[in-house]
Amino acid sequence: MSQVIKNKDNKFDVNNRKYLGSKYKLLDFLEEKITKNCNKNDKKFDCFVDIFSGTGVVANHFRKFSKKVIANDILYSNFVINKVFLNSTKKNVDLEKVENKIKELNNLKSTKGYCYKNFGNSYFTKENASYIDSIREKIEYYKKTNKVTEQEYFVLLTSLMFAIDKIANTVGQYDAFLKHIGKESYSKGKHLIDNNVNKKIFLKIPIIYFDGINEVYNKDANELIKEIKCNVLYLDPPYNSRQYVDCYHVLENIIRWEKPKLYGKTKKFERDNLKSKYCRKTHSVYAFEDLINNADCDHIFLSYNDEGIIPDNEIERILKSKGDLKIYSQDYNVFGNGAGSSKKRKVIERLFYCKVKK
Repeated sequence: MSQVIKNKDNKFDVNNRKYLGSKYKLLDFLEEKITKNCNKNDKKFDCFVDIFSGTGVVANHFRKFSKKVIANDILYSNFVINKVFLNSTKKNVDLEKVENKIKELNNLKSTKGYCYKNFGNSYFTKENASYIDSIREKIEYYKKTNKVTEQEYFVLLTSLMFAIDKIANTVGQYDAFLKHIGKESYSKGKHLIDNNVNKKIFLKIPIIYFDGINEVYNKDANELIKEIKCNVLYLDPPYNSRQYVDCYHVLENIIRWEKPKLYGKTKKFERDNLKSKYCRKTHSVYAFEDLINNADCDHIFLSYNDEGIIPDNEIERILKSKGDLKIYSQDYNVFGNGAGSSKKRKVIERLFYCKVKK
């Protein structure tokens, strides 16, 4: 597998982003339990599915254990990221061209457009919001004038997303922004704002492995499950009432670039079609049971911590109807959410394993 860049200062990989519920720090735990149960002869799985993939951390990790990986997420912004890290080949991505385009994007003059109007002086400084406008419009121009392939378009969008995260005036999610933007980082010994917020946005180049034999989807998981078959099905659904589209609406909006009307202080767009049933107590059990009933696989692994809204007895009932069940657990530190201070707390991460009876 070939990497796209040698200069370490100007690159990033799939793990270089804060994401709600990311399993990056649990990859060793997941690898041990999944390979122990499914990879006893050191042979690769025919197919590993990560059907709630988010930014694709787990899907990317398990490429080395599977002949093919299928990744899916309902957010288009995550679909774009997964396309880049799982579907790139030397035929659809010209490395030299991408590097040159990123240099061009980093040297554009600012423009006061959609982002400046809606996100300036809140989620971003006014200066960075105007640079995002220029960069996003230019990327769209490259696509419309066939200056880049579709895959190269996704690479540029991914570069923009990771760059935006670095200079956003948030604690990692975009359900709200922090106060004190426009002020100095420190005042009277108090930390008011992240130093990066006032830095000019700078796009870097993703580390890509040119083995794009995988499949990437942008669908509702409960619909996609009816269309696929695999050896290993990994499930990491939302576990509480916080909708991912609410947490990442700014990025989703910028990547879609449809410029919808926005509402409220937090500037969210109409997004009911992107909300998950797994975040609703009245729908989550039904949605999970429907997913499991339609799963055509040999092994099912469910990541679900002890703060989840689906009761353990329901999870166990549903999985036991499909096969034999084991439960593994590990203590895990997570951080508080929202626009306030981020406080560390401990949860118990559980991995439910069902060996499917045929």
